[in-house]
Amino acid sequence: MPKRRSIVTENSEDIFTSQKRKKALSRKNDEEDSNVLRVNSLFGELVSKAGYILQKDNLPNLLSCDQAVFQKDLTYSLKSHPVFRLPEIAEKFVKGLEDHVEDPQRLKWSLLYTQTVNDCETARGGQQDSLIRLCLNIEELQPCLIQLLTEKLLEAANDDEASSDANIPSLILANLKWLDYIVDSDTLTTKIVEIIEGSPLKVQQEVITYVPSIVNDANHPKLAEVFCDLYDTTPELTPAILDTLGHLTLPKESVAEVFHSVLKTLHAARPEQLHVIVKFLLTNTQPSVAYQVLSDIREKINLPGDCRPTRLSPKKSISSSIPSTAKDDPAYETLLLNNIKMAIITNKFLATNWLKAIQDVCNVASVRPIDFLVLLILYDAVPSQRHPIESIFRNKIRTGLFSDAVLGEIFAKHIVALKENFKSLKKISSLLLRSPEPLVSQTAATLYKLSFLHLGGHYRQESMLALLNHLGDSSVVRHTALTLLSTLAHKHTADMSKFTIFIKGSMEMMDELSMREVKRLLDVVILLVFSDNSHAALQDELMILVRKQLCHTNPKYKHIGVLTAALIVKNMVNEEEGDTSSNSTASERSIMNTRALKEAENLLCLVMSSTAHTPTAAALFMDELASISLRENMNHKLEEFVCDKMTNEFQNNFVTEIEPSTTYPKEPFAMAASWNLDAGVEGACIALNLAPLVVKAESSRLEPSDKKTNLVYLTPQFRLLRMLECRIQDGDLVSIDALLGCPVISPAPEVFDNFDSLIVSEQHVALSCLFYTINWFRELLNAFVTQKDREMKDRVYKRLDQVIELENLIAKYLPKCPNYVPPIAVFDVDCSMATPTVSLINTKKAKRGRKPGSGKGKGAKSKGKNANTDATQLGTQACSQPVSQVPLSLASQSHANKDSPEKNAAPEPTLDKASLRPFLRELHFDVFYLLFRKLALHIDVAGEGQLTLPEAEFLLTDLNCKLEHIFGTSNKRASVLGNSQEKSIGHSHLDLFSPAEVAEHIIQILKPLCVHLEKISTFFHTMIADNDGIMDAPTMFTENTRPVIKVNLQLFMALQCLLSWKGLQQEGNKEILLSILRIIAKKLEGDVVSSMDQEELTSAVFRYLSNFHATIVDLGTATVLVQTLVAIIALPQHEDFTDSLIQVIEELLKREWYTTGGEKEKGALFHQNLHVLLQEYLKQSKDPLKQMETICSEGLEQFLADSSKDRQSESFPTLNKNSLFVYYKAILSFLVSGTNKSLSIVGSASDDSRKRLLIWNTAIKILHTHVTILKNYYSRQMLSTCLKFARPFLEFFLRSAMPLMDTCFREHNQDVVMLLKSVQGSTRFLQNLCTHSKVKQDTTLTRYVPPLRKSLETLVYRVKAMLALNKCHNAFWMGILKNRDLHGEEILSQRSMEESEEEGNEEEEEVEDNDEQSDVEIEDAGEQASADDDKITDYSDSF
Repeated sequence: MPKRRSIVTENSEDIFTSQKRKKALSRKNDEEDSNVLRVNSLFGELVSKAGYILQKDNLPNLLSCDQAVFQKDLTYSLKSHPVFRLPEIAEKFVKGLEDHVEDPQRLKWSLLYTQTVNDCETARGGQQDSLIRLCLNIEELQPCLIQLLTEKLLEAANDDEASSDANIPSLILANLKWLDYIVDSDTLTTKIVEIIEGSPLKVQQEVITYVPSIVNDANHPKLAEVFCDLYDTTPELTPAILDTLGHLTLPKESVAEVFHSVLKTLHAARPEQLHVIVKFLLTNTQPSVAYQVLSDIREKINLPGDCRPTRLSPKKSISSSIPSTAKDDPAYETLLLNNIKMAIITNKFLATNWLKAIQDVCNVASVRPIDFLVLLILYDAVPSQRHPIESIFRNKIRTGLFSDAVLGEIFAKHIVALKENFKSLKKISSLLLRSPEPLVSQTAATLYKLSFLHLGGHYRQESMLALLNHLGDSSVVRHTALTLLSTLAHKHTADMSKFTIFIKGSMEMMDELSMREVKRLLDVVILLVFSDNSHAALQDELMILVRKQLCHTNPKYKHIGVLTAALIVKNMVNEEEGDTSSNSTASERSIMNTRALKEAENLLCLVMSSTAHTPTAAALFMDELASISLRENMNHKLEEFVCDKMTNEFQNNFVTEIEPSTTYPKEPFAMAASWNLDAGVEGACIALNLAPLVVKAESSRLEPSDKKTNLVYLTPQFRLLRMLECRIQDGDLVSIDALLGCPVISPAPEVFDNFDSLIVSEQHVALSCLFYTINWFRELLNAFVTQKDREMKDRVYKRLDQVIELENLIAKYLPKCPNYVPPIAVFDVDCSMATPTVSLINTKKAKRGRKPGSGKGKGAKSKGKNANTDATQLGTQACSQPVSQVPLSLASQSHANKDSPEKNAAPEPTLDKASLRPFLRELHFDVFYLLFRKLALHIDVAGEGQLTLPEAEFLLTDLNCKLEHIFGTSNKRASVLGNSQEKSIGHSHLDLFSPAEVAEHIIQILKPLCVHLEKISTFFHTMIADNDGIMDAPTMFTENTRPVIKVNLQLFMALQCLLSWKGLQQEGNKEILLSILRIIAKKLEGDVVSSMDQEELTSAVFRYLSNFHATIVDLGTATVLVQTLVAIIALPQHEDFTDSLIQVIEELLKREWYTTGGEKEKGALFHQNLHVLLQEYLKQSKDPLKQMETICSEGLEQFLADSSKDRQSESFPTLNKNSLFVYYKAILSFLVSGTNKSLSIVGSASDDSRKRLLIWNTAIKILHTHVTILKNYYSRQMLSTCLKFARPFLEFFLRSAMPLMDTCFREHNQDVVMLLKSVQGSTRFLQNLCTHSKVKQDTTLTRYVPPLRKSLETLVYRVKAMLALNKCHNAFWMGILKNRDLHGEEILSQRSMEESEEEGNEEEEEVEDNDEQSDVEIEDAGEQASADDDKITDYSDSF
């Protein structure tokens, strides 16, 4: 056994191994020996002895043991060598290694991994560290080896012809990373610096990137100095340098120096460097300066997609040399925004300060695309800030900063960034669309539209589905969503066609939609279904659906069927010729057109037969066909077919022939052929057989039965008839011109003279006759106003006078029939709604003493609620008129009451004409061409061919109502519970036109508007001159003055509505804007306007309109004029009109305003107009604080000094005891914005610290003036205003003023102390005001107290921190504040004292005062004995 074991353990061949196996092993051993590199040097000897096998060619080196064992053996060999000693042996070893790596292949594999031999079982893995790294971790070899690697790195870096497949510099740097121990860190740092200085740009970037993992922390400051020099001289290294600096351990001073240098040159950064630079800035931003830093970042940053020119800088030439494709690469923008998002998530204070920086932007020029993108990022990244973000979006939209033009530019240039944040964008759009403010809601619709048009892909589908979801919201939101769907469907039909099936699915919601909403939805669906032949199945489905709807017994579904049929006809045969671009032959197209025409005729016949016993449905169908004929150009043969049917039916139903001897019915009252314009024509003539039909139908008119009179569709049928005649006869209506002057069989004039003696049913019949007659005349105006015949024109003006006369008759007699419901004249309203009713305004004034309805019980409350207005469904909301219109109507009503001979009789209620819109036919835009006549300013002297004041007022009032509806210039909040139909009732025809088309119509009548303005201005100028400028002279106002003032107001309102349209600021409407400007400017400059550019035209228009301010005699018109001038300033491309506008407003504020009765103007509406003037006075000023200070120093001081009964200011006569609150609120509400605007003018440079302190001193003085005035003059409104607006100012002071005082305290200590003492004077009284609110237990006031007290307490501790920062903490002490009232008297109530203690002894900053106890004192060194203890600082003496 022992002998056998010895045989097995010998190095002999295994007796069981086959001969074939033996040969294979032999060959393998031979190959391995052939690949081994024999190095005849000390280096080769030692590494081989330690177990390292060097190989030839492109093969990795081998290691037969673990790398730790190798290092241990090699270290032992170096120290115990029999011949050489350290450090000589280390040099010889490295020399051998140097010779070995002369071969590029061996250098590469010396830097790459080492492979472990297969039969080694003790190694840590199949691959181990490279030969170089193994040697670097041996302390004896490291210094020499670093020298070698430095040379090799520089050699490889500067070798342009190197063809190695490995990046040698990168491999060398990788081997230097994270060494176990660095023998000589200073030398290594020096070598790294040498490498950076001697390497090309690409290698420099790599070296800088590796530096934090190579060099010890102790040497980081030295490298930071080198990097700072490189940052200034080599812009290409900016990303690498900043990224590396973020990983270095540096003192705060060094980081701050680099930080400010980077921030200063941010505006010149390249797009590909932005994400690194911004990441560095955000990472190193301190909370105390975050607001200012983020403000600078958003101001200076240029996103890669932005086209704003880069400001001049040393790096501009370098940046401009980058290819445009590199500049616009969206990947850079994505990286930038991702870095911002990560920084915000990491440091929450960045989110708050960034929101504040965006919130403080106050003009369009300062808006940056990054503002919008950052808001989207914050909305997703910081859920706790979503409510403030939503508020910022609304405020930016209200102030016009996020306009359609700005948003369009953002969507066009930052598509990728918006896609990344689409989730937030969709949520914001959905939220804003539900806003009750029209402007905010319209902007949300713009966001949806831009998302659909620009983002594409599945984002387009998500936008469409989100928009369709809004159809389940309130009526206001549905209206906006459907309007947007209609716009997209008509302008981008091909893109929308892909979503036809989604939109058609929304038809299931038609039961919940109003009739106008159903019409809009059907228009979209049917347009898309018939836009593509691939939707043939959907077309058949619609045809089946419309037949079912027309046969339905429910009137609503029958009306929906009528709308569906009309829209199908419109889209089925909307052109004469077929698709001329089709490849089909002409005969095939003819067959298709004939078939479609036949189907359309059959459908029309089906509708007529189905609506024969439903007149309202027939009227709706005729109105829709008339609108289609006007806008869509129906097939000519189809038009002739419909025209023949309508002509015959109209003649048979409504027209009769009368002779001079014809007798008229006497029951139920006398009738006659009235309103005849053909009185001179002899023989028989036609007449409208109105009154007999009304008598027959009146008894059953309000019944729900379908069998109603065909009088319902009298005016719709005539409208359709004249539209078709106009189309067929090319605008000539000679075939029906007899209807213009024909008489109307109506109640005789004596019937209305004895109206009170009629029974109720007879009164209702007479009133119905008036309504049918006025609607007939209004349609006649629409039809014949475009005719050129002179005689016909005169008849049109006569019909206009008759319309005004009929309207006055209705206004006179309708209030006497409170239960009467007029016949409906608008048919696209919801059938399920209650019938609209008429509103009456009660002008009776409440008596002094007990208020009406002040008794107890529900009945008393109801009576009190309706004391002034008889509330109805439409009420006064039916037509939202500007506030400046209201005082005139109220003044006329009160004047009429004063002139009434029965002074003691209760005045009758007055008709609210705005509520008549559902019962009156809409006037078309062509009617306003009647304004072209010369205006007669004296009623009794009106000559032939002149436009009277009642005519002008009637036309202009209707014009302004239409302009406000179509241009959306009113910012009135929509009621969540209200019905969106109310706004659109009476504007069906107007809604057929886009705002741009309406603007083009307005251009046609702009010249007569200016002519009338000039004539009225001359009239008032003469009147003022005749009275020597005495505005309250007895002969100043006559009975003709009031209608002239009304017309003047309406003229300015028309210009204001037009110029305030946001669409004028869009590039697509530039020609419309230029046309408007040329027409107005021509009145001032003459024919030279044709050669003027836009800037010159805008200047001329501003000067032309501003000249009218001197001849305006009422504040309402003056306010509209100022709003018009502000609208001009908002137009693009013009010079600076700010000073001129401020001068105009200031002159208006310094005038005394009187009513037409010679009394000074006062009341709520006067205060509203005054508030508007003050707002614009401060908002438009370049230095608002200066204007506020002027009002305080002149206006308020003069007001307080006046001891007369009717206190007022001499400089500002509009400031009196009644309007004090208006001035008070206007200034306090704008104090924060005005201060911010003044600070932005000065700038944030350190040299401007004193200027900024002076601005804050002025702002504090203004606050102090308004706070202390409450001691003598205050009301509940003023107290509430003070509490509400003082808190935002204190927060702004903490956010902006306190950091300023931190930095400039040492240099301007006296200014800072005086500023703080000024603040104390205001905050002391604010604390008293909080106490007063709690004592009075007024919930209106107390809701502002907790946040205000929080700001007051924060201010105390912030001042203390500022003093501690500047080593003056001993100059500050706090005490307990006593409860005092508004007059400073201490409140001795125990209950109040307990409440004060429960609030935690609220602390407030106070100045030492002889009259009041202070809770916080800043000691004065001259009076405080403790000042000797503070001599360690040079600043304590200042306190």
